[in-house]
Parts: sequence; C-alpha cells; structure tokens
Amino acid sequence: MPHDRPTAGQAIRRFTLGSGPLKRTSDRLQYLARVLLAGVLVTAPAVALAVATASYTQGRSEVAAQAVEREQVVAELLDDAVAQQGGAEGAPPGARATAVWTAPSGVERTAAISVPARATAGSTVTIWVDQNGDRTNRPLSTGDVVARTFGIAVLTYLGIALLAAGVYLLFRRQLDRSRSRRWGTEWAEVEPVWTRKVP
Repeated sequence: MPHDRPTAGQAIRRFTLGSGPLKRTSDRLQYLARVLLAGVLVTAPAVALAVATASYTQGRSEVAAQAVEREQVVAELLDDAVAQQGGAEGAPPGARATAVWTAPSGVERTAAISVPARATAGSTVTIWVDQNGDRTNRPLSTGDVVARTFGIAVLTYLGIALLAAGVYLLFRRQLDRSRSRRWGTEWAEVEPVWTRKVP
C-alpha cells in the first residue's frame, strides 16, 4: 500500500480530530461543526420520513374526499371537434367541442371540453365532474399519492443535507480566513527574528 495514501483509521481521525497534533480553538470549533454536520445527516432521513408520513396521510384523505366528490358521466358532443393550437411550446395541439351532460343533481350542463381530434357530433366521451356537475380533473389515486410522497421525502432530505453542508462549508471558510489572518500576524512577529533582521 502506498505510504502517501491515508488508511481508514487515519482518515477518520483526520475528519474527527483534525490533521495536526497541536489543536487550536478554531480546530476544535471545526471538529464540533463536523460532529453537528454528521448528526444532521444522520437524523435527516428520520425527518424526511416524518414529513413523508404526514404527506401520505394527507394524500390518502384527499383521495377519499375526491372519490366522494367526483364522478364520471357520459357527455354527448353537440358538434364536431375543432383543432386547437398547442398551448405550451412543443405541446401537441388538441381539439375541443361543445358537449352536454347531466350533472349529479339532474340538471343538464353544456360546455366546451377537450375531445379526440376526430370526434364527431353525436359521439360520446366520458368526463369527470364535481358535485355541481362542473368539469374537473380525475380524482387522485393511491399511486399519485405514493409518487408525491416519495418526491417530498427525497426533496426534504436533500434540502436538509444541502443546507447543513452549505452552512458547514461557510463556517469552515470563515475559520480558514481567521486562521490565515492569525498566521500572517504571527509570522510578521517571528519572521524578522528567524531571518536575523532583529539585532
């Protein structure tokens, strides 16, 4: 094994205790900062899990509520589909047509809806409506909640880890600047003696 390559034990000691045998106050502060950083990184998964659990519980409640509030109805097209230009850049163009459907209350509702490009008058499409009979999105599924929960957990962990690492690096930079200034001051005092400039 090459002599210039630190062993695992040396790397651990260097990380925890510093690289020199003579420890300064700044070295002890940096060691404490390392311990705090390690503690944050160790506890961050637990925090992310707690946030994900809360998000999943809320999501399940949304799934149950939307399943009650929304339902599918059959809408009949009153005219042929008319092509529309894509909204977002690069999005494929869609088609719209006026349709009529019966709301859960029994009242007929009419509105322009998105339909397949070749849909014709008299054909039917299935749409989601709320309790008032207005068009709405499909209700959330368990898969939607799981995907959202996973994303929140990952973002929470990364956010905590990056914030902790950023604070540590900023603190270490301040310590390095302080050590450099102190070293410069001390060297200015001893350099004349070492170079025999002082009688």
